[in-house]
Amino acid sequence: MSNYIKNYWEEKEKRKHPKFIKSIKIIQAKNFFDLIDKKDKNEHSIKKIIDDLYQGSPFIIKNAICKKKIQILKQKLVLISDTKKSSFFKMNKKCPNFWRRQDESIAKKYSVSAIRDSYYFFRWNKKNKDIWNIFNSVWGDIKLLGGLKKNSYIENTPKDGVVDRIQIVRYPDKTGYIEPHFHDPKNQRLIISVYMSKRGSDYNGGGTCFYKGKKIINVEDKIDIGDVGIFYATLKHAVHPVKSSSKKINKKFRGRWWCGLYSPESDLVKNRHTSSPIN
Repeated sequence: MSNYIKNYWEEKEKRKHPKFIKSIKIIQAKNFFDLIDKKDKNEHSIKKIIDDLYQGSPFIIKNAICKKKIQILKQKLVLISDTKKSSFFKMNKKCPNFWRRQDESIAKKYSVSAIRDSYYFFRWNKKNKDIWNIFNSVWGDIKLLGGLKKNSYIENTPKDGVVDRIQIVRYPDKTGYIEPHFHDPKNQRLIISVYMSKRGSDYNGGGTCFYKGKKIINVEDKIDIGDVGIFYATLKHAVHPVKSSSKKINKKFRGRWWCGLYSPESDLVKNRHTSSPIN
């Protein structure tokens, strides 16, 4: 397998990491993943995408995940929080899948302040494998684009240092947010977002934004359910509070739904790299 992607990233990263957004790039999923699947025949195009990402341009990959599967998944998540208590487990052993309600009382206890309901899933748990099957193909290809192997981390447990984790979030109506922050690119250069609701239909106002200096750049108007967003980890971004979810939507489903495909360091790693707030 060619290592040109990894080598090209390492060459780019000798320059200063991007902080602010340059522009939004939009590409259809079929076109994007065809490029990745035949990466050795598309070296020039792949390098152009890497150039754009490292210059500060997020990509929105349209129609990457089946909308129907996302709607069914949201129903499963609501059932989980209806039938199980909010809980928390450190990643210092093979912890179970769990969900946690992060309200005002604990928002400041995280490295980055946020109000949200989060559902966590880990590869070592056999239950909920159907959830992993929704995202595995997309995740593997984006790992390749980020200079990793397609199967990087998939067999890892906390003792290995870095693990794959699905985090699905519901930002509650009127209160849900995450403060401006950035990520460390050490283990994962590309931040992966799967969008599970649509502004203007499921809610109005708020959502994902990037920054160009002090200027806020909103991107939610370009996003549909089933789209996937990728951007270089050090870009400054946030989620502004969701506003005015439709009263036609069941209260349990209201707000903004989002999924992050991320490979964090476990709690067994000393001085672990986590997200960092930006004032």
